Amino acid sequence: MPLYYFDVDDNGTVYPDDEGSDCDTFDRVKEEAIRALVEMIQNSLPDGDRHKLVIKVRDDRGGVVLQVSLNFEVQAEHRSHGGSSPDSHV
Repeated sequence: MPLYYFDVDDNGTVYPDDEGSDCDTFDRVKEEAIRALVEMIQNSLPDGDRHKLVIKVRDDRGGVVLQVSLNFEVQAEHRSHGGSSPDSHV
């Protein structure tokens, strides 16, 4: 079975996978990368208004065969307090 390495980039800090995982099909590689990203999201909250998680999957020759990423961004809506807005009541 082919061996694949799932390297994690957590907001610019890279954690290389030195062990690898056996995956019999490319669909399995994709499922594992997505599952790992979802688990990372569930187990940690972003530490600010922006956060980027990336999993790059390498094959046994070192070539990147897949990348799965998530960009988290919070944008506050700025409203003026003195003027009228479509939401204001008369």
